[in-house]
Amino acid sequence: MQKIIFDFARLPNMEAFYLSFAKQFDLPNYFGNNLDALWDVLTGEIALPVQVVFKHFPQHSPVFQPLIVLMQETQIELGDALFQFICEE
Repeated sequence: MQKIIFDFARLPNMEAFYLSFAKQFDLPNYFGNNLDALWDVLTGEIALPVQVVFKHFPQHSPVFQPLIVLMQETQIELGDALFQFICEE
């Protein structure tokens, strides 16, 4: 299983996250920097299985909460065998 790590100590906002996500998954330039595009990529355009790890995640930041929900929903949709999401403080 491929492991992709996002270090939120270096990702101050959603724009920075989307740029890092696109780079780590080698996505084309037309990747839309929004949650709908992220869902589409996670559930149908990346190589699976994959484990996504959020390190130094700011638990109390409302900016990133929709991202957590989306990652959790992706894990439910795809199942643990194909997609694992881990969030660390």
